[in-house]
Amino acid sequence: MFKKVQFKLTKIKYTGKSIGDNIRVNIEILDKNLQIDKRIKVGSTVEFMEEIGIFPVDQKSFTTKTKITISEKDALFNDTNNIEKVVKVDTENSKSQKFVCIIELREKCFWKNWGKSIAKFEVNIEALVAEAIKYIPDVDNGWLKVKIADGNIIYLPAFLKVQPEYVEGGREYFKILEGSYKNKKASVNLDNANNKSSRLLTDVKHESLIYLQYSISKKKLIIGNKKYQATDYKETPWKKGWYDIELPDYPHTGGRGYLDKSFRAKTWFRIGHEGERYLHTGGNSLGCITITEVEKWSEIYDKLIKARKGDFLSVGVLEVID
Repeated sequence: MFKKVQFKLTKIKYTGKSIGDNIRVNIEILDKNLQIDKRIKVGSTVEFMEEIGIFPVDQKSFTTKTKITISEKDALFNDTNNIEKVVKVDTENSKSQKFVCIIELREKCFWKNWGKSIAKFEVNIEALVAEAIKYIPDVDNGWLKVKIADGNIIYLPAFLKVQPEYVEGGREYFKILEGSYKNKKASVNLDNANNKSSRLLTDVKHESLIYLQYSISKKKLIIGNKKYQATDYKETPWKKGWYDIELPDYPHTGGRGYLDKSFRAKTWFRIGHEGERYLHTGGNSLGCITITEVEKWSEIYDKLIKARKGDFLSVGVLEVID
């Protein structure tokens, strides 16, 4: 199972003789680097919660080299020293794992290479292990073709949250964490065009829930200060009230006739948690709220697709008004 190891600088303790208080700390772990400039007086301890870096791992342990450099930025001399320490993190331990590095710094002086004042800096680093999170990429008009554990082929919407588990036979296996297939296991082929790397994303940021209004009388969908022309079906009128708006469930063929105006036309958002009433684009409605300004559907899609209500199923809420 894929996990991530996060390293943080948590504390620096300054003891021994004073060599000044204008301290710079630089910590390097693999390709990550953290630099801190801080006024620290001898005899004091300063608390931090600064991230050094996050590293993916699929082994039972993660071993790496840490280089720590301490400098006192004197007006005439920069007193500097560094150490390298190998740290080993147990990735099966979810509790905080702490590592302490002690660096001695001897003060320079005018008439000698080194003075007699020796300062000690105790640098505390914390490692935390968590399950890795990845996201479905935005491909093929917003839908990634995957295979679920029973062998059936399904399509997952862009930016859906998943938990990677392992790679085998040219495929990456993962657990779906939200949406219609929540808790299902699935897999996708690796990206052959990119050295068989993962197709899943790691740098997606979900937004808070989105709030929409639909006016029955004006036939307008309202998002913030924007209004979009819409239509509904008079034989199945909407009741005033509040409805959840779900994550997209599958590519809807009803939108294929509008792909020339919006390549997102096959992505529909169900309104409420049952039935077949959706928010989508098109020319008419059979009970849904249909955005007739097809060329603006991608704009609406962009507002909704990364929004999350927090229930692992919805992107936001819709209020139906007169």
